[in-house]
Amino acid sequence: MKKLLTLLFTIALTSLFSCDTYKENFDVDGTGSITIKFNFLHDRAPLEYNRQYINALGQNYTLSDFRMYISNLTLRDTSGTNFYKVEDSYHLLEIIEESDTSIVITGLPNKSYSELQFSVGVDNAANYNTDQVGDLDPANGMAWNWDTGYKFMLVEGLHLVDSISTKGLVYHIGGDANYRVVKFSEQEINLANTPTMYIELDVNVDYIFGDKSEYGLPEDQRKTNFIDLNDDTDQDTMFGPNTQKIADNYAQMFTWKDIIGQ
Repeated sequence: MKKLLTLLFTIALTSLFSCDTYKENFDVDGTGSITIKFNFLHDRAPLEYNRQYINALGQNYTLSDFRMYISNLTLRDTSGTNFYKVEDSYHLLEIIEESDTSIVITGLPNKSYSELQFSVGVDNAANYNTDQVGDLDPANGMAWNWDTGYKFMLVEGLHLVDSISTKGLVYHIGGDANYRVVKFSEQEINLANTPTMYIELDVNVDYIFGDKSEYGLPEDQRKTNFIDLNDDTDQDTMFGPNTQKIADNYAQMFTWKDIIGQ
């Protein structure tokens, strides 16, 4: 049964935990393993490229490419005081094959954890060093240059202006101000009893432009921002006026679906 858990997010740039015991590396090697599967959804159904969609403002569009960086996976143990950060965890998620929307973490201490945290984007320490390999390799098409860093999220498609007119839809979100942290709590991840766990998270891609279920609510009561596709200043957004609104939206688009012991 699908469990909707509290989703908390904070903005963080370089330091995440100032008051707690923070361990950059695990004290001892473990046999714990977590697979996190990210389900890319639109209107609660699997995202389909080149399918016509509609946003909260009644504007039509299609998507042809969607990619994002998930980084700095961190677990809090059930004591509530110790944090364990997975070393060098930078992951590019994109819809090519099924495995490209999953992250596998191995060698985790066999402990019980009460919180999963990750970030959307690339932290300041890695963002301005584009001489890297793996998912941070600039050949993946997600880096601008050493001065401007990485695209945290890439969204491309078409804005269907009317029955005959279209316009390119291009959102390349980056910059330290658009780095977001996402936290899931209230769900125990017990690697002491079950060393291999499988977690599913739903990613509501349509929330990038605003959660349609919030239509009709006063703006100060919404959790997401409605993005007007007719506003050309929303496009090509690294430093545009709406980038931080879109970043706030993608911090809200994750929902815990399930956890299964294997």
